[in-house]
Amino acid sequence: MNNPQPHKPGADEPVRTVLRLIGSFAAPVLVYLVAWELVARLILPGVAASGREFVINLFSVLIPFAGVLLSVYLAGIKAGRLMGGGVMAVFFLYLYVSSGVVFSWLPVALTLGGILLAVVVARYCPTMKPDLGGAFG
Repeated sequence: MNNPQPHKPGADEPVRTVLRLIGSFAAPVLVYLVAWELVARLILPGVAASGREFVINLFSVLIPFAGVLLSVYLAGIKAGRLMGGGVMAVFFLYLYVSSGVVFSWLPVALTLGGILLAVVVARYCPTMKPDLGGAFG
């Protein structure tokens, strides 16, 4: 009969590492898409027309900020900054350019400002251990 082998501590570490890397890669995009949908459905309808532009500009900074910080939490400071900031910047710029709404540099500046703010604040963000920064050399 086959007897199951006892579970070795740390045997699932490679799987957890890969799942954390995938999560930190996908987190900024998922946060961006879900958060903007929630803002559009729940917050913007209750805002007066005069304050709508301010709310959109505010969330243009806060949503990328949250996406990058989630990536930092999952992967660690170094890997989270690289993956979260890079993925968020590329994904946003792709959406912005492909939508054909290239009328102003303000949305680009606000989003990149949110990413930059998250990269600076990432030093103080709690992270899962161990830090996956070594995966990138």
